[in-house]
Amino acid sequence: MDQSRQKPPPQDLDPLDRVGWLSRQPESFRCWVAENGRWRRFAAGETIYLAGEEPDGMYGLGAGALDVTFPLHGDEPVTLHRAEPGFWIGEAALMAREGRLVSLSAAAESRVFILPLSALRELLARDPACWRTLYEQSFSNLSVALTLLAEALSLSPRARLARLLLRLADAERRVHGNQDDFGRLIGMTRSSARRALTSLGEAGTIRTGYRSLEIVDVEGLTRISNES
Repeated sequence: MDQSRQKPPPQDLDPLDRVGWLSRQPESFRCWVAENGRWRRFAAGETIYLAGEEPDGMYGLGAGALDVTFPLHGDEPVTLHRAEPGFWIGEAALMAREGRLVSLSAAAESRVFILPLSALRELLARDPACWRTLYEQSFSNLSVALTLLAEALSLSPRARLARLLLRLADAERRVHGNQDDFGRLIGMTRSSARRALTSLGEAGTIRTGYRSLEIVDVEGLTRISNES
C-alpha cells in the first residue's frame, strides 16, 4: 500500500447500511464501500448522468428521490421508475462494459452515495467473488423492471396509481406531486391520471391538495391496488 496517499476517513453509510441491497451484504463489503465511496448532494431536477454516457461508478440513494428515464427516438424520455432511499443503480453498464442504458436525475433534493468505477474495478480484479455481489444488485433492479411491466400489462389504471401512491407515501401518508407527475410515472395521459385520481377520491381512499395528496384509507387503497 502506498503510505504517501492518505485516504479520507470512511463514510457513514446510513441509511444504505439499513435498507436495500447494501444492507444485505457482508460487513467486510460494507466497510469497503464506506472507505471507497463519497456522498454528494444533487438539487431537484439536476441530471446525474445521461443514457449513452460511459459508466463512472455506482450510485446509491440515501435521501430524496431519483427518476430513471429511458430515451425514445423522437419523443420525450419515458420515466421508468421513481426510486426511493436504499436504491442503487449503475452496475449493469459496469458489468456489460457498455454505455448507460438509462438517464438518472434527482426528482427532489437528494443525497447520493457514489462508488467510483476505478475502485470497483480494482476490487473485482483483487476479489472476483465480488462479481456475485454486483449481480445480486442487478437482479434486484431487473425484478423491479419486470414488476412494473407486469403491472402495466395486467392492472387497471387506478390499481396502478394506487400502487404508486402506496409506494411513494411518506410516514404521514402524504404523496407529493400532481396529476401530471403521477401520470408520467406510470405512463398515463393527463386525462387518464385525472380520472384515476377522481375514482380513488370518490372511493374515500385519498384526499387531494395543492401538489400533494393524503392517503386516508390504506386498507381500501391496498384492495384497489390488486384490481385487474
